[in-house]
Amino acid sequence: MAAYEEHRKGDRNDGRRWGRKFKDKRNWREYNEELVVHGEFLLDCAWAGNWDSELAEMNEGKRGCPFVFPESLIKLQGVWHQWIDYRGVEGVTRKLVECGKLPLYNNFSTIDRRVNKLDIGFQLPRSGTVSVVCDGTGMKLENGGEHRAKLYGKKKRRYVKVTIVADARTRKLLECDVSVEGEGPSEPDVAKRSITSMLAQGVAIEKFGGDGAFDDIGLFALLEKHGIQPAIKPRKNARLSGEGTLRDREIAERNRLGYGEWARQRSYGDRWPGTEGVFSAVKRKFGECIRAHVIENALKEAKMKFWAYEAMKAYART
Repeated sequence: MAAYEEHRKGDRNDGRRWGRKFKDKRNWREYNEELVVHGEFLLDCAWAGNWDSELAEMNEGKRGCPFVFPESLIKLQGVWHQWIDYRGVEGVTRKLVECGKLPLYNNFSTIDRRVNKLDIGFQLPRSGTVSVVCDGTGMKLENGGEHRAKLYGKKKRRYVKVTIVADARTRKLLECDVSVEGEGPSEPDVAKRSITSMLAQGVAIEKFGGDGAFDDIGLFALLEKHGIQPAIKPRKNARLSGEGTLRDREIAERNRLGYGEWARQRSYGDRWPGTEGVFSAVKRKFGECIRAHVIENALKEAKMKFWAYEAMKAYART
């Protein structure tokens, strides 16, 4: 046993297994302030000064009952809902009215209905180039714990699959696709759809990165067509088609250089902050369990976690 522990200690310390020691270059003073400002976002009601003008714009040409509460309020309540149930959100809003920060408060059923009808999206960059990365993760549809798993079996658990598209340099989210596990599009299909949509909107994509799940012939063909540099890990058993495609060239280069040197030259590790880093941040902040029971609302809630994280991050950086 002692010999085994010494062997494991050697693996950790000689640098061969885990690579070079990580150097944290982050400006911790700036990062700490950014996290503090995330909290300010939750109670910033400066937008309420445009309450009437926003409602007038929303109700222009609208048929039927006019809106009484602006979308800015509903979006803020959607962020609150990541921690508080809708009745609790009503209570927070009511207190802000008492403090004179808001003119009116809405009840929990109105909040529920409006939040679930929100059209949430992610703003694309208007200039420069982006280095796109894509990956997926799962969000639990129930939080029963191990006891429930032992009773009913883990195979009966269901998950919401979340596939994000982000800029590897800025970690800014560009797209988020949600579906019930096993029912939605595959990760390469989400990537192809997002790349096509962004190119159609004039976004200049310089590079695309993804793990082995993105070793897809159609995706490589799309990247080659538009001159986008790939940083996609070829599968170990990947075979050459013999047609000299971009995928063939990447496989041949990986085999020639070896995985380590290929990954270094392609900056393959740059995808981690924009994907796994975002997943980690969202789950730490909001949790990885979905509270909604209706599937449509559960998908909306999962996407809203990532939208809320992006909104708070953008607020802190302005």
